[in-house]
Amino acid sequence: MNVKECFMDFGLFKVKDGSQTRFWIDTWLGNKPLKDKFPALFNIVRRKQDSVAQVLSSTLLNISFRRNLVGANLTNWHRIVASLQVIHLTQEKDVFVWGLHASGSYTVKSMYVQLINNGVRVSQDLWQIKVPMKIKVFLWYLKKGVILTKDNLVRRNWNGDRNCCFCHSPETIQHLFLHCTFCQITVACCTYTFWNFTPCDINDLFIR
Repeated sequence: MNVKECFMDFGLFKVKDGSQTRFWIDTWLGNKPLKDKFPALFNIVRRKQDSVAQVLSSTLLNISFRRNLVGANLTNWHRIVASLQVIHLTQEKDVFVWGLHASGSYTVKSMYVQLINNGVRVSQDLWQIKVPMKIKVFLWYLKKGVILTKDNLVRRNWNGDRNCCFCHSPETIQHLFLHCTFCQITVACCTYTFWNFTPCDINDLFIR
């Protein structure tokens, strides 16, 4: 999951004109996205990123599926259609309501507390240290394991060379930041200058 999707998981949309809310992916009809409520339907819908406004732009609903709906899929589709009868679009912009704060507005503290409570351990001082924000975000990506090393690119259907350009071993986050022969000099310098311990894996960097 990317950072945006993680953020969206902690709130929901109040639909007004429907232009900013994705019909299948965002939370707006109930307490979770339609893609999670009806995964079988989501798997066969043709346009997964359509907004609510796009879907409701015609009386018969502007949605097409890759195959005919039968059985449970047809029943679930009828459930969705029935729930849409109470939705009336207006001229106002959609509103995103942050679910982790009573005000409905986003705060860094509420996001941080939620991540900590869900077992995502980062350095307690990560967001307070005096370094550029892009470095803080990079460290966050590093902890989450979503940096675009070649193994992660392959998961996104990338067809390039999967090996490290320095030593030709399979490139992963673990390899690139800790185990690559050409990177170990940097790791050694950090070990003796800042850490006073030798990290065995990426998680070790965030629990000291």
